[in-house]
Amino acid sequence: MTPSFGAWLDLGCDRTADPTQKRKIRNVNATTYVVLVAYALYHAANLALGEAGLVLATWAITPFYFSIAAVPWLNHRGLHGLARWVLSLSVTLTMLCTMLLVAGSWFGLHFYFISVIVVTPMFFSLEQWRSMVSIFVLNASLFFYFEYVGVTPHPLILSTTPATIEFLRISHTCTSLLTVLVISFARDRGASQNEESFEELSSIDMLTGLPNRRRMLQRIRESIAMGKRTKEHSALLFLDLDNFKSLNDQHGHATGDLLLKEVARRLRACLREIDVEARFGGDEFVILLNMLGPDVAAARENTRRVADKVRASLAEPYHLVVSPRGSAQDQVVHHCTASVGALVFQANSLPPEELLKLADAAMYQAKEQGRNTVCLSERTVA
Repeated sequence: MTPSFGAWLDLGCDRTADPTQKRKIRNVNATTYVVLVAYALYHAANLALGEAGLVLATWAITPFYFSIAAVPWLNHRGLHGLARWVLSLSVTLTMLCTMLLVAGSWFGLHFYFISVIVVTPMFFSLEQWRSMVSIFVLNASLFFYFEYVGVTPHPLILSTTPATIEFLRISHTCTSLLTVLVISFARDRGASQNEESFEELSSIDMLTGLPNRRRMLQRIRESIAMGKRTKEHSALLFLDLDNFKSLNDQHGHATGDLLLKEVARRLRACLREIDVEARFGGDEFVILLNMLGPDVAAARENTRRVADKVRASLAEPYHLVVSPRGSAQDQVVHHCTASVGALVFQANSLPPEELLKLADAAMYQAKEQGRNTVCLSERTVA
């Protein structure tokens, strides 16, 4: 499958977790693509016009295509600083080569050095101010040299028609504007991705990868709203691991974390895609069963069946590898059961927090009945 433009923009972003660094990488990639497309269009236009001076200018800057095209590859390899320098110097040298060999000061292309100065801060972070200052001084010096000293153009360029000269000046200006617009797009896209990432992280338990309390409450609200339309029942299972504390006390919290991850894996294996499992904190988990049908008796039977399946799965022995070597002495075999409280509900006026309290109360009844059991609340909220 052909990578999307967004995927091309993100080349190299997987090498860093810093949002600022990612934004700079996208800006560099975006500018590279704009420059390559613009140069290709200049190539085609110059050759199509057939004017000797423009053809000479075209071949003079051809070698720089390869260095500019290498910039996304450098980012992909993690050489972000080198990629910025290669892009900045390649664009600068392209203009310098064009003006020294062909155009001289006649076209007014030295204003392109100013556009490089304007765009450069979008490539480098403030910590790399020396790089920005170096590029600024280089391009400012070249601008003033061609503005106040000047370079005589190649004789071939003097035959270029005034209309062509005006076209080239306008197209170079548009290229600068297009570069800024594409960089703005890349920056906004990166900011949007960061916001989505932060939103996702705020709803996920970092240890198990399951939704957290906040996300579960939202899903319960969605289930209630869906029940109002479909008249189908849903159910909540509130789980508490019975002897989790002893594992932490004997083998440490790192081993306890391994067990919680395994519990999350087993929960996923027991449920359908439309169901939701979440970690509420500590050794407490909550499951939301959706679309159990409009008949309350069938919904309660399905809830009981799933709860028994989950309880049986969690009661299987846990073989926890506590060392990366994975030998027998590096494993802990732990037996951990769960007490499960269940509540069936339909569209109702109770908020999600109240539904969870009822399921939690059923879970405590399961503990009082001897643990490693399921207690289905006699109340069906409708």
